[in-house]
Amino acid sequence: MSDARRAVIPFSADPAGRLMPWLIGFMSFVAALALAGALVLAAFAQAWSQGLADSMTVQIPPPADEVADDTATEARGERMLQDVLRILRDTQGVRSAEPLSTARIQGLLEPWLGSTLDPASLPLPRLVAVEIEAPGAVDLESLRTRLQTVAPTATLDDHGLWRARLVDFLNALQLVGLAIVAVVVAAAATLVVFATRGGLLAHGETIELLHLIGASDGYIAGQFQRQALKASLKGGVGGTLVAAATVIALGQGAAATGAELPSPLVLRAGDWPYLAILPLATAALAFLAARRTVLRSLRRMP
Repeated sequence: MSDARRAVIPFSADPAGRLMPWLIGFMSFVAALALAGALVLAAFAQAWSQGLADSMTVQIPPPADEVADDTATEARGERMLQDVLRILRDTQGVRSAEPLSTARIQGLLEPWLGSTLDPASLPLPRLVAVEIEAPGAVDLESLRTRLQTVAPTATLDDHGLWRARLVDFLNALQLVGLAIVAVVVAAAATLVVFATRGGLLAHGETIELLHLIGASDGYIAGQFQRQALKASLKGGVGGTLVAAATVIALGQGAAATGAELPSPLVLRAGDWPYLAILPLATAALAFLAARRTVLRSLRRMP
């Protein structure tokens, strides 16, 4: 068994064979980063979709004459807000309903209007943040009808349209990431095919000698496929480990900024096995590509 697996073709003298692990390592690095990006986007899409699905916003525009800062108008707006809060808190499926303070609304507007915004200088709507027990737990049409009875200008936003567009956009980005992975893996397989063909040409005399002493095509193919497997594993594992270290460094850097991520290492615990499978899948594809290339080439030889 050891003699059958011992390399009798001098692959170490082949420049293409020495370069192949480095090229596959670079390709594996790119593919692993693209795969990690797709997995992170999947985590974000799930987290954001779930967060938006469990919340709603009620907006109560100011009365048309509120800019005059009339005390009666202000009181009417406050009564309208309290009526809206009462209806929301009495609605089955609503976990909580809390009005946003003027300071909070000002903070939301600050990136667009600046920090010198004076709340009294323009009429700000009253906003109510609503949390529901579960998606679909609230009859939205019935709730909208009841809100209209106390606040005709109030609007209920369940974030459905914005959530759908966001998830569709993130899903599109995931497909792009997976497409990059597929293209890079296919390029690695193509590299193995060309490297194997070059090896067949470079070691033509050795192959003829092996045929003369009775070596089968399967034996010769085994020499090349093991060489491709070894080079692919070496490059794939190395490139994936560098990519994993890059992902961890990026995650820790993002966490240091205060950004909320699915986990401290960006990827969830269940996502790491996908990165571990990538070099194995690349090596298996290289193994099959080398075997198929050698057998087809040998069958064409006279």
